[in-house]
Amino acid sequence: MEKHRLGYVAQCLSLKIGASHTCRVANATPARLLDLIAQNLAELEQILLFNEKHGIQVFRIGSGLVPLASHPVNELHWWKHFARDFDKIGAIARRSGQRLSMHPSPAGASLASARPEVRLAAEKELLYSTRVLDMLGQGPEARVVLHVGGAAPDRMTAMAAAHRMLDALPDDARRRIAVEHDDRTWSAREVFPLARAHRLPFLADPLHNAVLPSDPVVPIDELFRMANTTWLPLGLRPKHHLASQRKDGPPGAHADFIDPKDYREAVAALEVPSDFMIEAKQKDLALFKLQRTRLEPAKPKRAAVVSRA
Repeated sequence: MEKHRLGYVAQCLSLKIGASHTCRVANATPARLLDLIAQNLAELEQILLFNEKHGIQVFRIGSGLVPLASHPVNELHWWKHFARDFDKIGAIARRSGQRLSMHPSPAGASLASARPEVRLAAEKELLYSTRVLDMLGQGPEARVVLHVGGAAPDRMTAMAAAHRMLDALPDDARRRIAVEHDDRTWSAREVFPLARAHRLPFLADPLHNAVLPSDPVVPIDELFRMANTTWLPLGLRPKHHLASQRKDGPPGAHADFIDPKDYREAVAALEVPSDFMIEAKQKDLALFKLQRTRLEPAKPKRAAVVSRA
């Protein structure tokens, strides 16, 4: 078994498609939505065929695959209308061993809000995401990655709300969840117990861990070890995120490509076969560049030059 596999997020820049065409709520007629869903599914099929051709086995589907899927304006039974399309696309993913995932935006789905309307919207988004992965015939390793959300009115109250929401979610909205720490509010040591308490995978992100370190600090090897203790008991191959800091961006901003140093540090910290979801602006191009880096030998250290006066 490969020690690690690499994947990328949503858009295939080589093909110049992203399977996430959408429209404004005001323009969301049933006919318009049907056209957009058909276009997105056709593009997703092309992307998964591209991945199959290039041996890429990890891919994140954009949450906009079905435009406005969790919004009241979309009243379509799209899962019935496009059932054959999903079957066809899912067969491509299964025959080529592609592990798929989704990652709703924090605005679309988070766990810690005290507002009933926000929790209801998050539940609808989770039900939609779970349905997509189910219709593609994905196994339990295919996850919907969530952040905890904000910390209002205070951290203790917000975390308690996250626990209550996970307890209250129907099974179809929670059985594919993986919980990730972030780089603004919730550190790895804070989110890990939440995942453990609900028997959900904890997804490790070394860049988040560097920008918002835990107290005490969690080294990368310990970060991956923590994640492994949540994936492996479920019989699932661990998956982590991999990103590099954009040099001219704010803390946590993703670079166009992965710094080879970050990649080699992450690989060296692995203890079991795992997957990396590359979060880089250059998407599949960043993955291909990283694959070339993987084949390059590490540069030898220069010997110190001794001055002879």
